[in-house]
Amino acid sequence: MSTSGNPTILVLGSTGLMGREVVRSLNERGVTPRVLVRDPARLRPTDQVEVHRGDLRDPASLREAMQGVDAVFHISPHEADEVELTRTVLNAVEREGARLVFSGIHIDASNRLAKWAMRTIYGRMLPRYRGKIAIGHLVETSNTNPIMLGVGNFMQCDEVLIDVICDGQFVLPTHPKGLNRVDLRDLGDIAANVLLDPTTPAGAYPVCGPRSLTGAECADIWARELNVPVSYVGDDDVAIDTALTAHLTGYRLEDWKSSFKALRGFAVKTKKSELDATTRLLGRPPTDFTEFVRRVVAEHDLTPANANSNATGSEARR
Repeated sequence: MSTSGNPTILVLGSTGLMGREVVRSLNERGVTPRVLVRDPARLRPTDQVEVHRGDLRDPASLREAMQGVDAVFHISPHEADEVELTRTVLNAVEREGARLVFSGIHIDASNRLAKWAMRTIYGRMLPRYRGKIAIGHLVETSNTNPIMLGVGNFMQCDEVLIDVICDGQFVLPTHPKGLNRVDLRDLGDIAANVLLDPTTPAGAYPVCGPRSLTGAECADIWARELNVPVSYVGDDDVAIDTALTAHLTGYRLEDWKSSFKALRGFAVKTKKSELDATTRLLGRPPTDFTEFVRRVVAEHDLTPANANSNATGSEARR
């Protein structure tokens, strides 16, 4: 336990889109978490962290970072050996007697047989997700007193592709009945809340945004806030592949391509029960997409005159 009385927390994946929001939120609460990173230069200059150099493929470095830790935040990784990496994390967390807070895919149902059937069905429908579905099951059945935060599509996908949006194309595919979208800052705040509260019951918790939107609606919001034309092109596979290939590489690129193209086939409606649960975890209503867009426009100074140059520069710094 830290001298401040707060739990000692290890954030894995701290340089990624989700992990950096967990670090931010913990810092805002006066907490300096540990991080395990290969390259500390990838951390943001504003991050207040205790740096441990290492890698999940180096169990010794993970064990060293785990010493005295009370809670660990882990994200389903975009790696070919994602299942084995998570096994390594689970073994280390169990050995230390720590608690795991996990963000990733979790399939829930009324009983074990139904869960197995749903994992099998989704694995056949979405073969790229088989590893992530297996990870969710491993976490659920682990001896880590786990909290599983289920999050779907996140708004920060747009920020990764901000230069494409500023060039007038919104490429995220959506079903005509809409897609629920989550601000990862909300996820970071929820993760920080439960990491710091050991009394939070173990289990799966949904994290959702306040409403579902179509791709055309998202494009219209961006167009209004940027004051430039933005068209929805999420039905154009060439446009999707071109945008993603320009910004991502390796296994992450293939994961995103698969995820994007799968979104066209699924309507993700906003359920009141999930919205109520998210609001309770946050202690406030979740962030609306329009609010997110306005924040990104302000943070990147995306006025019509300099939108393209600033978007390109911000992407180059990632």
